[in-house]
Amino acid sequence: MKKVLALLLLTLSAGAMAQHPGHGFRHGHWERGGSGGWTWMVPALIGGAIIYEAARQQPPVIIQQQPVVVQPQPVQNCSPWTEVQNPDGSITRTRTCMQ
Repeated sequence: MKKVLALLLLTLSAGAMAQHPGHGFRHGHWERGGSGGWTWMVPALIGGAIIYEAARQQPPVIIQQQPVVVQPQPVQNCSPWTEVQNPDGSITRTRTCMQ
């Protein structure tokens, strides 16, 4: 956003400076424009004030440490393991738990 604003202000100030009469050829010799050096200063001051205010009003960065949450493990009341050998030779282990 700051870059867009700065580019816009530079474009506007360049347009204001382009309207400066500058030097011209009059009456057979080169002649300086009669407006003086103030034509560039007013847009520069206005642009500087706008950029200063835009940069100053940015919210500060706040870093907050996240709280550590520890969830207790549920207490399980389990019976001992029981093993059953099946006729095909496989073993099945089972137990029951209550919370």
